[in-house]
Amino acid sequence: MRRWRRECACFRRRLPTLAAAIFVAALVLGIAGPAASADETRAESGFGEHRVELHNQGVKLSGSLLLPKGEAPVPAVVFVHGAGRQTRESYREVGQYFASHGIAALIYDKRGTGQSGGAYESDEPYENLVNDALSAVAFLKKRGEIAPSQIGIWGLSQGAYISAAAASRSEDIQFLIVVGAEAADGMMFYYRDNLFRRYGLSDTLRDTAEKLYLVEQDLRQTFQNGFRLSSFASRSYPSPGEYVHPAWSHVNRPVLAMWGQLDQHVPVGESVAGLRNSLARANNESWTFIILPRTNHDLRISETGAIQSKSHGYPPGALQTMTDWAWNAIDRPSEIGKMKQEGVAPDAGILPKLASYERLRWYGNGTVQAGLWILFLISFSANAIAGAGCCLARLFRRRRSVAWPASNGVVGLKRAISAFNLLILVALSIATLLVFDQLHPSCPIVLMYLPLLGTVSTLATVALLIILGRTPRDYDWTAERRIRFSLDVLCVVLFVPYLFYWNLIGLRF
Repeated sequence: MRRWRRECACFRRRLPTLAAAIFVAALVLGIAGPAASADETRAESGFGEHRVELHNQGVKLSGSLLLPKGEAPVPAVVFVHGAGRQTRESYREVGQYFASHGIAALIYDKRGTGQSGGAYESDEPYENLVNDALSAVAFLKKRGEIAPSQIGIWGLSQGAYISAAAASRSEDIQFLIVVGAEAADGMMFYYRDNLFRRYGLSDTLRDTAEKLYLVEQDLRQTFQNGFRLSSFASRSYPSPGEYVHPAWSHVNRPVLAMWGQLDQHVPVGESVAGLRNSLARANNESWTFIILPRTNHDLRISETGAIQSKSHGYPPGALQTMTDWAWNAIDRPSEIGKMKQEGVAPDAGILPKLASYERLRWYGNGTVQAGLWILFLISFSANAIAGAGCCLARLFRRRRSVAWPASNGVVGLKRAISAFNLLILVALSIATLLVFDQLHPSCPIVLMYLPLLGTVSTLATVALLIILGRTPRDYDWTAERRIRFSLDVLCVVLFVPYLFYWNLIGLRF
């Protein structure tokens, strides 16, 4: 009993020392824990950044080569920009992930942006942008740190098209990873439909913007290829399963294509079907398609996928899927899935809507619309100027006429309607330019009521025709004056279907 008491007393005396020892051990372990985490982080980011310059036909492109540390040579991926004025920073996060997993990443400023030279461009066929990507591949082949037979290309949206075009021309590109690829008709219609909904603009304004887009496309093709009568014929749109993309149908390299299920930039269902058919045309079976749920156009987590809405980073495993697939394409090409698809996306059903614009193809043609706009501008301006001159002359005339001839009254009404139509034409031009903005379409409240003005113009035109039918002819007019008057009235009458086509008959947009 005494012995047990002595041991208890001894334990109580040693208790403070034991507590201090436990505290010190915990402190040491606490320090060691973060140190281990820090070492792990450094291991994951084991790459260096090298400032580089590329050159394409005298244009300097500034970029960064994210190079893994360790044994060389290593595989590499060229990152190709999507639409817009993007710099290398847009792809730094993904590029760093690739570099930290042993694959070098070349990111650069798009021509005309950041520190790169050249003029910015955004029109198909993106010839200079494709050559920029090929110049980047050629640059990597000359680097001793890069394995020249293990170079791939990564592209987002517009960059997917550019990546496909580059791969169809070069044997140096060994694999492709694309995000948000568009491979179907009607991409801009689908995008604009969602964009206008995002800004709370009506379907009528979206229809106006879509018609202007088709006019602009027609005029561009006319300037590039010359005037053709076939441009007045209605176009047909193949189903997604029959669509053949001009670039993807020549790509015979392994392809990883990923889409966000909530993508509101491109119709995912149609693009998946179109890309599958296009690769089949190239006899390419080495492809993997992945549709990720709850993600938007650039594959980031989103609640709705709405254009320009906030996103919350990449979903878990998305970037790892890319690097793992790239390593398989490099080291184990036989393990790449053959015609493999994960996830589904329903068709957006845009082809029937797009085909509806072909009902008046001959009238909506760019050449016809540009000709009508110029004709109306000249006729209405001339009549407005003549009417203003006549009013000023009468205002400052000392001795006014006793009676106003009926023919002069009709001429005055025609000039007044022309001046009113000139105002509508100018306002319509401003409105279409505002809603044609592909990033921030808008329409001020005052322009929302343009259809009301168009309705007034239509009623005034009908009144003019009735008055002309009931007014006796003035045989004192010369033949030249009659012809000029008839042409002016014809322009006023032709303006009515023009108003109808551009949704300018009603109360408001």
